Amino acid sequence: FFRLTSGLREKTFFLNAVIINVLLLLFYNYECRGSFTCGDNEPLTYFRIRPGWDVLVNVLAYIQCILAFTRQWWYVIERGLPRAREKMMESDVKTRRSLFSSFIKMILPDHFDSVFFHLTLSNQGNRSTINRVLLIQFLYILTDLQFWMITVMTITNILALAYPHNGNKLFLVVHLFEIFNRSRVLQNVMKSITFRANTLLQTAGLAFIFIYFFGVSGFYFFPELFQFAEADVMGGRKLEPNNNGARCTSVWKCTLVVLDMGLRKGDLGEAMDDIPWKLQSNESDKYRILYRMLYTLLFFIIVTTILMNIIFGVIIDTFAELRARKDEIDRDVSGKCFICGIDRFIFDQHGEGASGFQEHIEEEHNMWKYLYFQVYLREKQYDEYSGGESYVFSRTLELARDPATHLKLIDKETGVELKRPRGQVDLHWFPQKAAMRLKSKKKELKDVVQEKIKTIQEENKLQAKRLDKSMDDALFLLSPTI
Repeated sequence: FFRLTSGLREKTFFLNAVIINVLLLLFYNYECRGSFTCGDNEPLTYFRIRPGWDVLVNVLAYIQCILAFTRQWWYVIERGLPRAREKMMESDVKTRRSLFSSFIKMILPDHFDSVFFHLTLSNQGNRSTINRVLLIQFLYILTDLQFWMITVMTITNILALAYPHNGNKLFLVVHLFEIFNRSRVLQNVMKSITFRANTLLQTAGLAFIFIYFFGVSGFYFFPELFQFAEADVMGGRKLEPNNNGARCTSVWKCTLVVLDMGLRKGDLGEAMDDIPWKLQSNESDKYRILYRMLYTLLFFIIVTTILMNIIFGVIIDTFAELRARKDEIDRDVSGKCFICGIDRFIFDQHGEGASGFQEHIEEEHNMWKYLYFQVYLREKQYDEYSGGESYVFSRTLELARDPATHLKLIDKETGVELKRPRGQVDLHWFPQKAAMRLKSKKKELKDVVQEKIKTIQEENKLQAKRLDKSMDDALFLLSPTI
């Protein structure tokens, strides 16, 4: 039941989150003197949902909490644990090592594979080994980003119901981020940022180093020029300190001003007062305006123009690369046979019938039938294999044996020998660039391709002759003038 209704629960969770946030948008207001209409000069200190709508929001929040708990539990059982098992199986094949993978490798039992995992789940291993496997599964689940997204939504739902504050329902705003799980387009947008995260972080770190450098330079050379607003004036005197400004009285304050004004407005000069032109005078600071111009110009060139455009360019290029990769995968999925790798147009042009490719992937090379055949080999007794089945088994599978005794392992539930994938799976038993539908024709696939190449070459020769004739005619017409 839970598996059949998982899609409905996901849609209901997101739709309920949208309804709750629409109600918060319309009916969450500040209250001033018993009225939800506040004047411009009245203090805004108390806010709540308008009477009558708070009951509906509470009911929807409780429904959302039930849905959040079921999503959390179902994700761990249905997706979290299987993903953890897959990562555990891949721990030996991954060449890239990290601190976490090294720790997992250290506590992972020896000779760990899918068969060993099956034995631990069926309680055929010792208790300490089973506990270690369960601990590793738990650690892998903690590294799952989607698990933490669901967990955060569950926690915010609990806070929205249990936190004693008038603004507790505002925690449910977080549930709108479920839209990332509902939209593949938004997932690709986020992936365009995280896919090159290392490059982006290093470039952003370099940008912050330059911002700090310009903050230190401003602190040393122009401390009194950094102000967001004009100074307060009372009785003809300038008030100190400047309550409306941001004078550069410390390095961190200068850096914050450079960070805010330089990145937000793109022009560091907006945060600085003007300097009078004194180049013709004999004062000691007559070149200071040139220093200020050089200071703001270098910030504009290095940070605003170069580094920020590098960051945006990396994101845009990554998004384009992911989109091109997705388009290529879609073309391969829809335009090539998964088994033999022959293009769609070959079957449509030389196959039997109008939909030759569709009939081919459904009848001759149905990939699900190949998968079912592998499952069939796993469940069938090894001694009952036919000649063809033994050949495919020798290329893809092998009998599982106990690491200590090297005896064949038997599944206690089915009585069939346990089998596991080979380290190097040989797929040469797949029909490569060959199909029965094409062999019934007079010309083989190679002849068809060569014929197409020959046709293209003849067309190119014909175009070249036409071009030469046009050039000769043009030269003939221009010869009297020359």
